[in-house]
Amino acid sequence: MIVLVKKQKNTELNFLYLDDENKENKKKNKSKIKPKKNNNRAGKSKSAQEDTDKFDFDNEIVIGVTKIPKEKVNNRNTVKGKKIQKHNKKENIKTNTKNNKINEKKQKIQRKNSTNKRNKKSKKNIIIRGIVKWTILLSALVASFIFFMMSPLFNISEINVVNNEKISSDTIVSLSGIKIGENIYKTSSKTITKNIKQNAYIESVEIQRKLPNKIEISVKERKTTYMLEYANSYAYINNQGYILEISQEKLNVPIITGYTTPQEDIKEGNRLNSDDLERLEKVLKIMDVANGNEIGNLISKINIQDKQNYTIISEQEKKTIYLGDASDLSNKMLHVKAILIEEKGVEGEIFVNQDLNKYNAFFRQKI
Repeated sequence: MIVLVKKQKNTELNFLYLDDENKENKKKNKSKIKPKKNNNRAGKSKSAQEDTDKFDFDNEIVIGVTKIPKEKVNNRNTVKGKKIQKHNKKENIKTNTKNNKINEKKQKIQRKNSTNKRNKKSKKNIIIRGIVKWTILLSALVASFIFFMMSPLFNISEINVVNNEKISSDTIVSLSGIKIGENIYKTSSKTITKNIKQNAYIESVEIQRKLPNKIEISVKERKTTYMLEYANSYAYINNQGYILEISQEKLNVPIITGYTTPQEDIKEGNRLNSDDLERLEKVLKIMDVANGNEIGNLISKINIQDKQNYTIISEQEKKTIYLGDASDLSNKMLHVKAILIEEKGVEGEIFVNQDLNKYNAFFRQKI
């Protein structure tokens, strides 16, 4: 291998002929040579030789190797720096544009939110103003309407009571608490109904205002269907067991005896106890069947003390009828009717309280 070296200082060309084989021989010879005792001199010679062997690429020219001037290297570095700067600028521009877009979107969202809030507030304000406006108008209308209703045009001048038979119209009007000359709208229908229904005979009440100044009271009365023997008088009751009146006058209705309601509870407006109400239902069935056989008007008393043996007394026929329980009533009443016809005017007892499919009804004359 041949290397041509030119030293710029001495401006001389020195050709170095280096052969690979010579290099190997030199290495072998060097290895054979023993090192000298003086280490310092050897060190110095080696370092000097190394200095001579080193190439100074800045001051020497190597054939086959092109040397790039420092200016070009610097220019290349500056160009690379500029390219890097441009690239960084582009990246910065891109990031800035992205950030700007994101900020713009955020600003748009904030603007929308702010506008929506403003719109909501404005809508709320409009709604509130509308509500206030309409409430003022309605309150004004209501006030004017109330003022109109309180005018003397609506003062009561007439009170009519309809559908009453037992209780007089004057009694119902006095119970109602309505007064002539009073404003028609000052009266409360609930209060009037409650006042009138204090009378036990009144079952229901309807109030109608006939403008401008009339009131009509429609009532439904309870009717006396039975009586209870109460001390030396009678307590009138209806089919529902309401005690309507206590009087010494005896009416032409059946008398119920053997009831269990306490004497202190026998008062107008009260009702029989549950046990007596259950027995009263059986009495109603007995009377229905008797009326169907045209003998109901002959019954003067019914004893309900024993639920298994209801007893009927006919004062007109002078007979006591042992009916048993309230079962098979139609068959029993047919036998009672037949015996009443057959034994007319004869005082005695009729027994239909047995199983009529096995045993016959019979009459026992009083001796």
